[in-house]
Amino acid sequence: MRCPKCGAELEAGSIYCNVCLQELQIVPDYDPLDEMVIGQEPEESQKETEEQLHMEQKPVPGQLKKKLRQSKLFWQLLCTFFAVLVCFGIFLLSYRSMGKQNNYSYQLKKGRECMEAEQYEDALPFLKQAQSLLGNTEGGDIEPLRLLAEVYVQLDAKELALECMKDAILVEAACRGDQYELEELYLELMELLNQTKQTNLIGEIIEECEYEGIKEKLEPYRIEKPVCDMAEGTYHYYVTLELKAEYGTIYYTLDGTEPTQDSIRYEKPIELTEGENLLSAVAINKKGMVSEPLVQIYRLEFKYNPDMDKED
Repeated sequence: MRCPKCGAELEAGSIYCNVCLQELQIVPDYDPLDEMVIGQEPEESQKETEEQLHMEQKPVPGQLKKKLRQSKLFWQLLCTFFAVLVCFGIFLLSYRSMGKQNNYSYQLKKGRECMEAEQYEDALPFLKQAQSLLGNTEGGDIEPLRLLAEVYVQLDAKELALECMKDAILVEAACRGDQYELEELYLELMELLNQTKQTNLIGEIIEECEYEGIKEKLEPYRIEKPVCDMAEGTYHYYVTLELKAEYGTIYYTLDGTEPTQDSIRYEKPIELTEGENLLSAVAINKKGMVSEPLVQIYRLEFKYNPDMDKED
């Protein structure tokens, strides 16, 4: 390479001429590829760049399988989480329900609420469960038994009502022996017998009472079915009936209807008329206790005697 000014021979890579100190301009060697690159349009270059990036980002088959496995695992974990959550919710509900099932106060409260709404059949399971939880333990509460007796009365299960009241008396006597509370229970029992028309048991219960003070207060509740001096049947002559009742006042009807205090009061013998007479009589004492009814049928049939007409 020579200096363009003085023509002196230059060393390779020189920037100045060693003879005339002329600054030299370095012209890069010609490369056909540079021309090709320079001649390309910007859009084509950008397109190639995007295609190259897309190729770099395109997952290979192994990476795709890995992502699918990761996605499947994610959904499995998500489903497992929700399943655990549901099971936990069911467990909490069951635990809460079991807690209520074994809660005496809750069962008694629900029983009372059903009774106030006159849903007596719905009240039964709650009160039974309350009594079951309580049992005849020391200091046991007799409230479930009293409420059960009332429910059974409403459901016309008078025998079960009577058993509940008797059990309440036994529990009270065994746990506390409070004379006042026992007296109240006995009086409630008397009212229950009257309400369920089991007053025939009053005398028996009074005799079984072990508390003399209470027994004395129960005596006015005694009541017994009236008795009649003549058996029922068919008669061919006029009949007069006499009734007796050791306790209370007698009321009667002759048409088969149930007597009340508004019916005929027995004060003198009853004269029957010809035909059928259906006697029904009860005794009612001052405590309002109504005895079992005495029900008897009398037929008065007078035979015709033709000789009586001849005599006339």
